[in-house]
Amino acid sequence: MMPLIDSKALLIHALKNKYAVGAFNANNMEVAQAIIEAAELEKSPVIVQISQGAIKYAGIKCISSIVKTLAKESSVPVVCHLDHGVDYSVVVKALKAGFTSLMFDGSSLSFEENVKITKELARMAHAAGIPLEAEIGRVPDSEKGPLTLEEMKKYYTTPEEAKEFFEKTNVDSLAVSVGSAHRMKVQSAELDIDRIYEISSMVNAPLVLHGASGVKDEHVVRAIKAGITKVNFATELNKAFTNSLKEYFSQHPEIVDVRKYGESARKNVVNTVREKIQLLNSNNKADDVLKYISDNKFFESDKNLNEIVE
Repeated sequence: MMPLIDSKALLIHALKNKYAVGAFNANNMEVAQAIIEAAELEKSPVIVQISQGAIKYAGIKCISSIVKTLAKESSVPVVCHLDHGVDYSVVVKALKAGFTSLMFDGSSLSFEENVKITKELARMAHAAGIPLEAEIGRVPDSEKGPLTLEEMKKYYTTPEEAKEFFEKTNVDSLAVSVGSAHRMKVQSAELDIDRIYEISSMVNAPLVLHGASGVKDEHVVRAIKAGITKVNFATELNKAFTNSLKEYFSQHPEIVDVRKYGESARKNVVNTVREKIQLLNSNNKADDVLKYISDNKFFESDKNLNEIVE
């Protein structure tokens, strides 16, 4: 029996020990179950991510309750993280709903506006004892097709702006744009590893890689050595789930019992998550993380949550 943990100590432990924690997006019960089952099999800490899109799809109370319930029954540390909260109000709702890690994505805003809103949300989150991730630079979306290297470079994070942003906002982790893109269906992206080293040398905080589903495995490994400590996967899980359904229906066209094909898809996602955990080298780290968390309390709050967010 284990309650949800926050992500701050977890990511600092990963940074100190040169591994990364997988942050996996869950859009339904089966995927959430698969993520935590895979983490238990690998004895790995894990971050279950709920995006603003997933909240719109499933409802914030429903989807977060699933993650909380699974975490309580889990033998490994589990974080419930808001992924890509682009609206201020959604970040506040996630804080009230009991998420133990938050992200505000102001990457589409001007630098000044991104700093202003992120700083305020960091203050609010920290008062409640919850860490905040933010994004500087912009991780592009490849849904309309692959981007050229020159197109990708337009979105890159510069070490100088990362340093200024981090110092002005007091965030706990920083998502940076270094060559990955969202919704890539093929693992073909190569990262600017030198840029990660530069940013890491100037920003004393865990760095986050979004859009990792489309990044070559060897570049993920190199990125971790350079300072990436949280790696986000969404498309790979969606592909595993959907491909399993397609295969199941092709072999069993008569099946209408959702439990039958739901179980098949869940097993496929378990296998995918286990592969990613092994790639990030977070397997067999659960006990070490729990000890580190017990020895290091990064947040202390005696304030009422409703007073903080209203």
